[in-house]
Amino acid sequence: MNYYNIKLELENRGISVKDFCRQINLTEQGFYQMIRNESMKIDVLERISEALGVSVSFWFDAYIPPKKDDVAQSVTKNKEDFVTPDYIDAVTNELNKLLKELSRRGK
Repeated sequence: MNYYNIKLELENRGISVKDFCRQINLTEQGFYQMIRNESMKIDVLERISEALGVSVSFWFDAYIPPKKDDVAQSVTKNKEDFVTPDYIDAVTNELNKLLKELSRRGK
């Protein structure tokens, strides 16, 4: 999972991190720490996903949508350009962690 995609998604939607953190009851410092450390509890990821109207699996997509004003990038890049064997391994590991956490929580 690329945690930075969460911040990019907020930017693409014109939502400030500060306002979003208030909305999901998370400190701005905590948000940036999770992004920096690439570590997040499943319940936080679920709150983020719900607030943005996306599924948790959305964050495991290799594609990073271009910013609204970056037309050249959106024309020249395809999702497949970003998928590598290392990325697939990383996504698989993250999904396995999430499945274990969900199983532990009885979901």
